[in-house]
Amino acid sequence: MATITRPARVTPAEALAVATTLALPALVQGVVMPRPRMVRLAVLTGADRHAIGLLGRLRTAYGGGPLLVRAAGRHVLLPLASQDVRAVLEDRAFTPAGRLQRGSLAHFQPDGVLITAEPGLRERRRELNERVLSADFTPYARIVEEEAATLPRSGVLTWPRFHAAHRRIVRRVVLGDGARGDVTLSGQLDRLRRDANWAGLRGRRTDVRGAFQRRLDRHLARAEPGSLAGVLAGARAGPDVHAEGQVPHWLYSFDGGAAVSFRALALLACHGGVPGRDHLRAAVLESVRLWPTTPAILRDLTGSARWDLPEGTTAVIYCPYVNRAEPGDSYRPELWLGGGGDAWAGVPFGAGFAGCAGAELLLFTSATLLGALLRERSVTPSVTLEDPVPVTLDHFRLSFAVKAADR
Repeated sequence: MATITRPARVTPAEALAVATTLALPALVQGVVMPRPRMVRLAVLTGADRHAIGLLGRLRTAYGGGPLLVRAAGRHVLLPLASQDVRAVLEDRAFTPAGRLQRGSLAHFQPDGVLITAEPGLRERRRELNERVLSADFTPYARIVEEEAATLPRSGVLTWPRFHAAHRRIVRRVVLGDGARGDVTLSGQLDRLRRDANWAGLRGRRTDVRGAFQRRLDRHLARAEPGSLAGVLAGARAGPDVHAEGQVPHWLYSFDGGAAVSFRALALLACHGGVPGRDHLRAAVLESVRLWPTTPAILRDLTGSARWDLPEGTTAVIYCPYVNRAEPGDSYRPELWLGGGGDAWAGVPFGAGFAGCAGAELLLFTSATLLGALLRERSVTPSVTLEDPVPVTLDHFRLSFAVKAADR
């Protein structure tokens, strides 16, 4: 039988430092829908850098094991070493359907797999997600290539222009070509996501939610071939799974791929050359590792774990720290190309039984998009990403000077 250990408990002063240095800036920046001004403020104040530094000092002071923090009347477990991060993410006693997650994501995806508390139902919903999101990616390459062709071949590529094209990719991949121009649908989801930033502190907008669902249902009813909606229509699932209820999470998560791809483009531009498919994919993974779109992975304790923990403890995996503490702050595509061996590479798409079911789809579309862009264009980013790369990269202010690629 494994020995149950008790995590080191930080002092009240250290707990306050964790709350103000780590939790508060993450919440202010927007956990579900990033706030551009707050992201800019975080860059200017070095918020993520200070949080990483604090966790590094605490890890050294307490011997490297997980830390128990009491803040705002709740117990928080902070796993910092790779083996402890893995242990949390692989242990089903730590559920992803915690109080904060439900309070946030239920604003727009009340039937989503991530916030499904009942284990059996969560497994059935997970199986459906995996089945649909791992279907043949071939039809999506055409969509990506067509939208990449709408981006400038000379001049300046800005975030709004790139994001608009990426959203067209998302709508077409998820719902079909008929959803290409439905910016209203994306705007309604944005409104719900902004409310989700406040979790349970803000009431549900049933009017916006209803309007969003009606538009979404019309797209899903077409079940266009060559889209996820088409695959979903042919997938068998029980009525309690609520298959259509998984789609809002796909739209939300897929949208995060825009920032991932834009930052990966900067990495590739700063490190030279037009890489092959594997290197494009590695650049996307490094973009998520270095600048995670989800600042923290939360898991609520529901049973016995390997540590002696108070009932109701929430495990918080602070991604900016765990993704850099052991792999480092340098751009390291070799971590994903076999050159990294068994080196820990963080949790860019989560891990364990609740890891991102659509990771491979996002990697495929992002790598295809980057390949299409760089095949015909030479791009120069507005930032220089020398090693060690910055802890925060503000994609809202990032831009690229674009010209035709030399033949």
